[in-house]
Amino acid sequence: MRNKINGIAVCNPVELDREYMLFTADYAIAHGINHYQIVGPIHNPEKGNIDGMTFYRKYSQFNDEKNAEYVRFCESVVNEVCDKLFLAGIKTYMWHHELEVPIRFKEAFPEILNESGDVEVTHPLIRDFLENKLADFFAAYPKIDGVILTLHETRIPLLKLKNQKLSKMDRVKYVTEILYNTCKKLGKELIVRPFASIEEDYEMMTKAYEQISEEMVIMDKWTQFDWSLTLPENRFFNKIKKNPLLVETDIFGEYFGLGKLPIMLKHHIEKNYSYCEKFSPIGYMSRIDRANYHSFGDVNEVNYSIMEAHQNGEDVDAAIDAFFAERYGDAGTDVRRLMENTEDIQRRIFYLNNYYFTQGSRFPHINHSKNHFFFEMMKEEHYLLSREWFIPKDWERGSIEQLLEEKASAVADCIKDTELLAALEGRIPDEEYLSLKDKFQNLYYVALAWQQLTKVFISYTKYFEVGGQHYEDELNAALSALETVDSEAVSVLGDKFYIRALKVDQLGRHCSDSPILTFIDEVKTSFAIDREATARLSAEDLCDYVVCGSAVEGHKLKKEVNFSDTYLFEDGVCRIPGTNRGTSFSVVNTHGWFGYEMKVRPLCQNTITVTAKGSNGNICFKLTVNGEEFEINEAFDGKKEFTFLFDEKQGKDTADIRIDRITGFTPFIYEIKIK
Repeated sequence: MRNKINGIAVCNPVELDREYMLFTADYAIAHGINHYQIVGPIHNPEKGNIDGMTFYRKYSQFNDEKNAEYVRFCESVVNEVCDKLFLAGIKTYMWHHELEVPIRFKEAFPEILNESGDVEVTHPLIRDFLENKLADFFAAYPKIDGVILTLHETRIPLLKLKNQKLSKMDRVKYVTEILYNTCKKLGKELIVRPFASIEEDYEMMTKAYEQISEEMVIMDKWTQFDWSLTLPENRFFNKIKKNPLLVETDIFGEYFGLGKLPIMLKHHIEKNYSYCEKFSPIGYMSRIDRANYHSFGDVNEVNYSIMEAHQNGEDVDAAIDAFFAERYGDAGTDVRRLMENTEDIQRRIFYLNNYYFTQGSRFPHINHSKNHFFFEMMKEEHYLLSREWFIPKDWERGSIEQLLEEKASAVADCIKDTELLAALEGRIPDEEYLSLKDKFQNLYYVALAWQQLTKVFISYTKYFEVGGQHYEDELNAALSALETVDSEAVSVLGDKFYIRALKVDQLGRHCSDSPILTFIDEVKTSFAIDREATARLSAEDLCDYVVCGSAVEGHKLKKEVNFSDTYLFEDGVCRIPGTNRGTSFSVVNTHGWFGYEMKVRPLCQNTITVTAKGSNGNICFKLTVNGEEFEINEAFDGKKEFTFLFDEKQGKDTADIRIDRITGFTPFIYEIKIK
């Protein structure tokens, strides 16, 4: 096992911190870790990736787009940490996402753009820029051994670009090969992550990597697609036939508590480690932090001991007992007993019958709730047809009563744990007891919050599905109970309350101090808009209609995971073909689509009316009806109705309606009516 990679990843995905990096470097040295990855603020367009920590030489005219102070800080701190790790024989790597070019690159070199306004990947300037960027990076950080490459979440969406000379797979090969060969020429390594949202992209990328070089290491998550306690083991490992596999793990709880809630991942780690070993990986790289949170110095550090025991072939239970005995003395056995059920409790809180029912274990925004079908799933006739990785295969919801019982059981177990915790007072140091108390009180209030959250979705949906004042009263009662949970939790925990403490979202953006209160306001506003729109449209003589972006839009909504967002505006609700992160991730933001299955009048002409608003005074979108395309591209401020005629000739009473983004201007789609 000692010959295998035993790695950790730090600063995920936040600005680098000298004290923490030196601490984790010492931790790596003390624990026999031989592989150290630095993530950094990869989603920050100014400071992220190797671009944000490197002064360009040949392309120095773009250095004014950088935060010079942060670059100089990185040059100092990263090299200091690398020197320390180098002396200990530990390899160091930096995370990086492509395709990235400076914001003004397309203005300085307009020849790189094609007729769609997208970057043409094969233009020689792109190759030259990528080669020089890597050379500049390794010149500034000579002891970094390589780069960890991800081809997503970038300014230029490589897999989504329009009118390219190369196919999607050939684009992946082209860009990756430039980086691989440049690294090899400089005596460095390129490790690739086939991190993709949909299955065919994943398979395409792994095939492309194999064709570039069978020596190139592929690093992939041990759960399929992303992090979750309910996602299955990564079956895509079967697709990695010839390349070395480095397994990426999360032993911290990135999407289950962020280290602020108690969780002992004994079952999760054991199950996934056992599965991964079947593929003879060259080692493991474990995420040990997220968004400035980590588990060093508290009870959740037990998960590091569990992973270490698996990698060293040691007795896991003995390692767990040793951790608790060393930390809590004679009370260690009882603290372990307190922690034994925490993984299962979090499953019942953050998931709905094993369905991903949260927002990275944060309290969800209403946009997230609509896009992840939290309203739709409460219908007796629910349709979850989008290609979403978080929907378990062959998922069956069960009864509403079973869902409520799942949440109630989590609350009940949290109450039992508070009783076990109280018995520990005086048996362990006060500081340790208060730390445990904060975690378990948070778990209790989080369980209460998700219990009421479930009731919100149920009553909201039932009002529109069944009707009646009864369900509106239940909705208001659940919202009131949510507000009470927030108030009581803050009175007990103050700024330590989990839901309020997480004021920075997954992209490093500051959020509301009270996500629960924000959610309540959004639900009330959305409910009023949905009720008005539904009543108005129902009164018209329509074959069918959709209130796009509403909590009750239904109609077998189709989209790609994470690539369609809803908005709640004063003039209504709407959906966009794309993501609200596109404005920061994509300079040329032409990707995104969504669609519905709507009723039509068979064997006759149908009138389709789309109500839309554009961005920057431009309304641009493509409407496709059963393969027949209509394009809108015009200058207009405000909302406007567009009418299309569709002849149904096949005798079918439904049609597939799809909206695509076709330019960099975002179309906001409010309603679709068929008459």
